[in-house]
Amino acid sequence: MASDLLLPTGIKSLDDILGGGLPVAGNVLLYGEPLCGKKPLMMQFVWEGLRMNIPGIFVLTDYGFAEWKSMMEGSGWSIAEYEQNGLLQVIDCYSKQFNPSLVDEGIVTYVNGSTDLSAISMQLSGLQDQIVQIADNHRLGFHSLSSLLETNSPESVFRFMQFVTGKFRRYGCIAMYAMEKGMHEEKHVAMIEHLMDGVVEFSEEKLRVRGLIGASPSWHKYEVGASGVEIKV
Repeated sequence: MASDLLLPTGIKSLDDILGGGLPVAGNVLLYGEPLCGKKPLMMQFVWEGLRMNIPGIFVLTDYGFAEWKSMMEGSGWSIAEYEQNGLLQVIDCYSKQFNPSLVDEGIVTYVNGSTDLSAISMQLSGLQDQIVQIADNHRLGFHSLSSLLETNSPESVFRFMQFVTGKFRRYGCIAMYAMEKGMHEEKHVAMIEHLMDGVVEFSEEKLRVRGLIGASPSWHKYEVGASGVEIKV
């Protein structure tokens, strides 16, 4: 456990099963099969933080900024205000593979691809150095670790994640990372879970929380709707 202090996520049904919220500076893995609801929950988590004036960073490895923004707005989560006030920053590790001429613009920073772990780490560090000047805590959504494991050696990803999770704890960041169930060897999943403070595991339209003190250990049914994830408490 990163901290005894819990901060509400802003997603009421999630806070209910978490026992009030997530630990300050906690790293949480969203682990489930593709299309199970990890992405909407992560987007909702960052969005609710923005609504509470908590800065957010989103790292994209599976799709680009334009698609992500469209998905956000499709759920009623317009980011226009946060593009203007600087609360939101996005690291796009996908788009430049298909359009190398892209240059950083507005809230978007482009990285050549998910293989460039050093560049991702450097961009995250730079953004966090700015954020800690204006806020006590912030949120991160990282979609997804599976892309890193598919394009880098597991040892490189583990070293990257050791650095990232450690720095996030020091900087007061509550971070969510997505990882696809069924794509990776069990030892590599365990390697990532070892670095986490907790896991939200998805399975057959149910989810449960592992590793977080005070959270419900039971399986709960959930639904993914137009406005996010609703958990049946």
